Amino acid sequence: MWPFRRKGAGGAARPAPVPTIDVKEAFTRSKRGAKLVDVRSAREYALHGHPKGARSVPPDVIRKDQIGLGRDAEILVICLSGHRSTRQAKRLAGMGYTNVSNVNGGLTAWKKAGLPVKK
Repeated sequence: MWPFRRKGAGGAARPAPVPTIDVKEAFTRSKRGAKLVDVRSAREYALHGHPKGARSVPPDVIRKDQIGLGRDAEILVICLSGHRSTRQAKRLAGMGYTNVSNVNGGLTAWKKAGLPVKK
């Protein structure tokens, strides 16, 4: 039988790939109620600003599974450039969060698109 999901080491099923969306789509979804989660350090979040409406959830909070969102909440993960958010979005999906997307280009692309930023 052909498997629908690949199995990783030890035979455990791997989570489905995390979709990537652009910043304009992330902005639209966040206006409709999706949770925009900024995974940079609290210092970076405060110092360099963040997308308006984003909440700071550093990686250590994710590792402890203390983000305070339901497993089925729509979560849009963002960082500065999109590299850390990719890793943390995959981590969330692996922890059982079912509606996670990575925001391509991060805060850099967000600012370049002229979307609202809060300092």
